[in-house]
Amino acid sequence: MGGGDASLAGIYNLVAGGITTWHAYANHVVALARSAQPAIKIVASEIKAVPTSAFPTPAKRPHNSRLDTTKLQTTFGLQLPHWQAGVTRMLNEIDYGRN
Repeated sequence: MGGGDASLAGIYNLVAGGITTWHAYANHVVALARSAQPAIKIVASEIKAVPTSAFPTPAKRPHNSRLDTTKLQTTFGLQLPHWQAGVTRMLNEIDYGRN
């Protein structure tokens, strides 16, 4: 084995672009589901934000778990797509029971 550019070695974070919370993610999913399948009755009329502290777990969780993708984007000249694009694409590919 050989070669390679040693300056490219290291740890890179790769996640979709943008920043979100579970609350915003859930709102996005419900809004898309409503628009895609208006016949499906979605009971949730309001999704309420709940702090992580309301769900204690044995493992400590960071208050800020965002991953910084600057190194990856700068090194390889990438522009990462926004997280909503991937979620929207995935939801559009769901069959919803249609055959």
